[in-house]
Amino acid sequence: MKLLEITGLVARYGAGDVLKGLDLTVDEGEIVALLGSNGAGKSTTLRAISGLVANLSGGIVFAGRSIVGLKPEAIVRLGISHVPEGRRVFPGLTVRENIALGASNRRGVSRRQLAGEVEEMLGFFADLRRLEHALGWTLSGGQQQMVAVARGLMAKPRLLLLDEPSLGLAPLIVQQVFRIIADIRARGTTVLLVEQNAHMALGVADRGYVLETGRLLVSGRPDELWSNPQVRAAYLGGAAVAG
Repeated sequence: MKLLEITGLVARYGAGDVLKGLDLTVDEGEIVALLGSNGAGKSTTLRAISGLVANLSGGIVFAGRSIVGLKPEAIVRLGISHVPEGRRVFPGLTVRENIALGASNRRGVSRRQLAGEVEEMLGFFADLRRLEHALGWTLSGGQQQMVAVARGLMAKPRLLLLDEPSLGLAPLIVQQVFRIIADIRARGTTVLLVEQNAHMALGVADRGYVLETGRLLVSGRPDELWSNPQVRAAYLGGAAVAG
């Protein structure tokens, strides 16, 4: 079942088009990777889905409903949560408080329910349990990324948008983050993933799209993308992936 369908999406900044007629679908239960070089339009695609790009045309349909023109808070309530690049953890709030903020757009959540859901997130992100009362500014980059993802999940999304979750992280932490992404899908949440680390992204993804200057270059299963010499050389580091 198509959970997200984008057709002919054009997004504009100033006099130029960042996205130039993008078509993309995400089926319920998938992890879909969105790849490409810097400036290809990957983050703009996520911002357009989230209602953060005002000047756009084309179609964005989520769960059978057009969401073009809706305000970001309305899109969150429909079931889309966006974890932006850069984590954006509030430095003066504790880990627990940062996570709880993810539920702020949900109506009718009691304090008891909220506390229980934060506990669930601290159980899922086990590394955060010992840090639940630590302030955001004291956390490492990897810990901040986990807080940001946990906060996104507190919105109870059907679709989680992840923008560059491995950016700036050490290799061992990157592996941990991608294990968490696979676990999120196993828990029933669909994921659209923007990522520079193509090896890790295609290691967890069911399908991938490669963008080039705002246009779709190619799409397919991970093995199909790896077997495309042009794509592999230009965007995937030029090396074959094991398995």
